[in-house]
Amino acid sequence: MCLRWRDIPRPTIAQVHGRVVGGGLLLMWPCDLVVAADDTIFTDPVSAFGCGIGEYFVQPWEMGHRRAKEMLFTGESIDALDAHALGMVNRVVPREELAVETLSLAERIAERPTFGIRLAKRAVNYALDLQGQRSAVEAAFGLHHLAHSHNRELHGGLVDPAGIPMVREEVRSRAVRSPGVRPSGESS
Repeated sequence: MCLRWRDIPRPTIAQVHGRVVGGGLLLMWPCDLVVAADDTIFTDPVSAFGCGIGEYFVQPWEMGHRRAKEMLFTGESIDALDAHALGMVNRVVPREELAVETLSLAERIAERPTFGIRLAKRAVNYALDLQGQRSAVEAAFGLHHLAHSHNRELHGGLVDPAGIPMVREEVRSRAVRSPGVRPSGESS
Protein backbone atom coordinates (compact mmCIF):
# COMPACT_ATOMS: atom_id res chain seq x y z
CA MET A 1 0.00 0.00 0.00
CA CYS A 2 2.83 2.45 0.82
CA LEU A 3 4.48 1.78 -2.55
CA ARG A 4 1.17 2.51 -4.24
CA TRP A 5 0.94 5.82 -2.36
CA ARG A 6 4.54 6.63 -3.29
CA ASP A 7 3.72 6.03 -6.96
CA ILE A 8 0.61 8.25 -7.15
CA PRO A 9 1.43 10.51 -10.14
CA ARG A 10 0.59 13.76 -8.36
CA PRO A 11 2.83 15.18 -5.64
CA THR A 12 1.93 14.40 -2.04
CA ILE A 13 2.95 16.40 1.02
CA ALA A 14 2.96 15.14 4.60
CA GLN A 15 2.28 17.74 7.27
CA VAL A 16 3.50 16.34 10.60
CA HIS A 17 3.64 17.45 14.22
CA GLY A 18 3.88 15.92 17.68
CA ARG A 19 5.01 12.31 17.87
CA VAL A 20 5.43 10.36 14.63
CA VAL A 21 5.85 6.78 15.82
CA GLY A 22 6.17 3.53 13.85
CA GLY A 23 3.09 3.48 11.64
CA GLY A 24 3.17 7.27 11.48
CA LEU A 25 6.49 6.97 9.67
CA LEU A 26 4.83 4.55 7.25
CA LEU A 27 2.23 7.21 6.46
CA MET A 28 4.81 10.00 6.08
CA TRP A 29 7.61 8.35 4.11
CA PRO A 30 5.65 7.51 0.94
CA CYS A 31 4.92 11.24 0.53
CA ASP A 32 7.09 13.28 -1.81
CA LEU A 33 7.65 16.15 0.59
CA VAL A 34 7.46 16.46 4.37
CA VAL A 35 6.85 19.66 6.31
CA ALA A 36 7.36 19.20 10.05
CA ALA A 37 6.50 21.38 13.00
CA ASP A 38 9.41 22.20 15.26
CA ASP A 39 7.83 20.07 18.02
CA THR A 40 7.90 16.87 15.95
CA ILE A 41 9.60 13.77 17.37
CA PHE A 42 10.23 10.71 15.18
CA THR A 43 10.48 7.23 16.72
CA ASP A 44 10.65 3.72 15.29
CA PRO A 45 10.27 1.27 18.21
CA VAL A 46 9.64 -1.91 16.15
CA SER A 47 12.74 -3.77 17.34
CA ALA A 48 11.36 -3.68 20.90
CA PHE A 49 8.37 -5.67 19.62
CA GLY A 50 10.58 -8.35 18.07
CA CYS A 51 9.82 -7.20 14.53
CA GLY A 52 13.07 -5.46 13.59
CA ILE A 53 11.54 -3.40 10.78
CA GLY A 54 8.18 -2.03 9.71
CA GLU A 55 6.23 -2.93 6.61
CA TYR A 56 7.65 -0.05 4.51
CA PHE A 57 11.41 -0.23 4.97
CA VAL A 58 12.98 2.95 3.60
CA GLN A 59 15.02 4.08 6.60
CA PRO A 60 18.42 3.82 4.83
CA TRP A 61 17.17 6.16 2.10
CA GLU A 62 15.40 8.52 4.48
CA MET A 63 18.21 9.01 7.02
CA GLY A 64 21.29 7.12 5.88
CA HIS A 65 22.22 3.58 6.81
CA ARG A 66 24.14 4.30 10.04
CA ARG A 67 21.43 6.50 11.57
CA ALA A 68 18.81 3.99 10.39
CA LYS A 69 20.63 1.20 12.22
CA GLU A 70 20.96 3.32 15.36
CA MET A 71 17.26 4.16 15.39
CA LEU A 72 16.23 0.57 14.69
CA PHE A 73 18.69 -0.98 17.20
CA THR A 74 17.94 1.45 20.06
CA GLY A 75 14.44 2.80 19.37
CA GLU A 76 15.91 6.24 20.05
CA SER A 77 13.90 9.23 18.85
CA ILE A 78 15.12 12.13 16.77
CA ASP A 79 13.72 15.63 16.67
CA ALA A 80 12.59 17.67 13.68
CA LEU A 81 15.85 19.60 13.32
CA ASP A 82 17.90 16.40 13.22
CA ALA A 83 15.41 14.89 10.78
CA HIS A 84 15.86 17.94 8.57
CA ALA A 85 19.66 17.69 8.77
CA LEU A 86 19.41 14.03 7.76
CA GLY A 87 17.19 14.88 4.78
CA MET A 88 14.17 13.07 6.22
CA VAL A 89 12.01 16.23 6.13
CA ASN A 90 12.06 19.16 3.72
CA ARG A 91 11.15 21.99 6.08
CA VAL A 92 10.82 22.61 9.80
CA VAL A 93 8.53 25.44 10.85
CA PRO A 94 6.98 26.67 14.10
CA ARG A 95 3.86 24.65 14.93
CA GLU A 96 1.56 27.65 14.54
CA GLU A 97 2.84 28.18 10.96
CA LEU A 98 2.65 24.53 9.87
CA ALA A 99 -0.65 24.56 7.97
CA VAL A 100 0.10 27.86 6.23
CA GLU A 101 3.60 26.77 5.20
CA THR A 102 2.38 23.41 3.89
CA LEU A 103 -0.44 25.02 1.89
CA SER A 104 1.97 27.63 0.52
CA LEU A 105 4.31 24.87 -0.68
CA ALA A 106 1.41 23.00 -2.30
CA GLU A 107 0.21 26.15 -4.05
CA ARG A 108 3.71 26.86 -5.36
CA ILE A 109 3.90 23.34 -6.83
CA ALA A 110 0.38 23.63 -8.28
CA GLU A 111 1.46 26.70 -10.28
CA ARG A 112 3.94 24.61 -12.29
CA PRO A 113 3.01 22.52 -15.36
CA THR A 114 1.45 19.24 -14.23
CA PHE A 115 3.20 17.13 -16.86
CA GLY A 116 6.63 18.38 -15.81
CA ILE A 117 5.91 17.70 -12.15
CA ARG A 118 4.72 14.16 -12.93
CA LEU A 119 7.86 13.48 -15.00
CA ALA A 120 10.10 14.81 -12.23
CA LYS A 121 8.37 12.64 -9.63
CA ARG A 122 8.64 9.56 -11.82
CA ALA A 123 12.33 10.23 -12.51
CA VAL A 124 13.18 10.50 -8.81
CA ASN A 125 11.15 7.39 -7.96
CA TYR A 126 12.86 5.53 -10.79
CA ALA A 127 16.26 6.54 -9.41
CA LEU A 128 15.24 5.19 -5.99
CA ASP A 129 14.09 1.96 -7.61
CA LEU A 130 17.44 1.61 -9.42
CA GLN A 131 19.16 2.05 -6.04
CA GLY A 132 17.18 -0.97 -4.86
CA GLN A 133 14.58 0.76 -2.72
CA ARG A 134 11.56 -1.10 -4.15
CA SER A 135 13.32 -4.47 -3.86
CA ALA A 136 14.37 -3.69 -0.29
CA VAL A 137 10.82 -2.67 0.65
CA GLU A 138 9.39 -5.87 -0.83
CA ALA A 139 12.01 -8.09 0.87
CA ALA A 140 11.59 -6.32 4.21
CA PHE A 141 7.82 -6.73 3.99
CA GLY A 142 8.38 -10.51 3.95
CA LEU A 143 10.80 -10.27 6.89
CA HIS A 144 8.27 -8.23 8.83
CA HIS A 145 5.64 -10.94 8.37
CA LEU A 146 8.18 -13.60 9.30
CA ALA A 147 8.71 -11.70 12.56
CA HIS A 148 4.95 -11.69 13.20
CA SER A 149 4.81 -15.46 12.60
CA HIS A 150 7.74 -15.97 14.94
CA ASN A 151 6.11 -13.83 17.63
CA ARG A 152 2.80 -15.65 17.23
CA GLU A 153 4.55 -18.99 17.80
CA LEU A 154 6.68 -17.72 20.68
CA HIS A 155 4.30 -15.29 22.41
CA GLY A 156 0.84 -16.07 21.06
CA GLY A 157 0.51 -12.63 19.40
CA LEU A 158 1.94 -10.54 16.59
CA VAL A 159 4.50 -8.74 18.76
CA ASP A 160 6.77 -9.59 21.66
CA PRO A 161 4.76 -8.33 24.66
CA ALA A 162 7.97 -7.34 26.48
CA GLY A 163 8.26 -4.46 24.02
CA ILE A 164 5.18 -2.62 25.21
CA PRO A 165 6.44 -1.66 28.68
CA MET A 166 9.94 -1.15 27.25
CA VAL A 167 8.73 1.45 24.77
CA ARG A 168 6.51 3.14 27.36
CA GLU A 169 9.47 3.44 29.75
CA GLU A 170 11.72 4.78 27.00
CA VAL A 171 9.18 7.46 26.15
CA ARG A 172 8.90 8.48 29.81
CA SER A 173 12.56 8.35 30.76
CA ARG A 174 14.67 9.25 27.78
CA ALA A 175 14.94 12.64 26.18
CA VAL A 176 15.59 12.97 22.50
CA ARG A 177 19.24 13.54 21.74
CA SER A 178 21.17 14.55 18.69
CA PRO A 179 23.11 11.87 16.83
CA GLY A 180 26.65 11.54 18.18
CA VAL A 181 25.90 13.48 21.39
CA ARG A 182 26.18 11.51 24.61
CA PRO A 183 24.02 12.17 27.65
CA SER A 184 26.03 13.58 30.57
CA GLY A 185 27.92 10.94 32.50
CA GLU A 186 28.12 8.54 29.53
CA SER A 187 31.56 7.83 28.11
CA SER A 188 32.71 6.21 24.89
